[in-house]
Amino acid sequence: MKNHHIPTATLATVFLLAGCTSAPNISALDSPANEQDQLPAGITIWPEEEIPASSVRFLVEHNEIRYFGAKSADGKRACVAALPEDGNASWIAGCSDLRDDREIVRVSGTGVVETVLMSDGFDVDKLVGDGWKPIHKNIVISAP
Repeated sequence: MKNHHIPTATLATVFLLAGCTSAPNISALDSPANEQDQLPAGITIWPEEEIPASSVRFLVEHNEIRYFGAKSADGKRACVAALPEDGNASWIAGCSDLRDDREIVRVSGTGVVETVLMSDGFDVDKLVGDGWKPIHKNIVISAP
């Protein structure tokens, strides 16, 4: 007589563990839109068909730089943009796939500190230990 309980128990464990993993998320991008979420007039960062303007959310202002986040229409990509208040300074932006709870995208450019967008619940301790500064639950910047 064969014992079929072990394969069944193994499958049940696999399904339970798979159910425990959460999809990465940036809850700030799911909040209702308001006036503050609009990019400054004349600035288009992402192609509308890839990253709808309606998905852009203002996240935080720090040292005269405004940080925005956005999501792709299918919710599989997330983006960050850093726009200096000084209209003559260059802005930076980038996007990447939302695959797991991790650093999503890192951007840098002349005149703007290096910026990291991360998913909710990302453990920033190592970045903070390396001199990064959290300015929002989903953004850290390099120390100037």
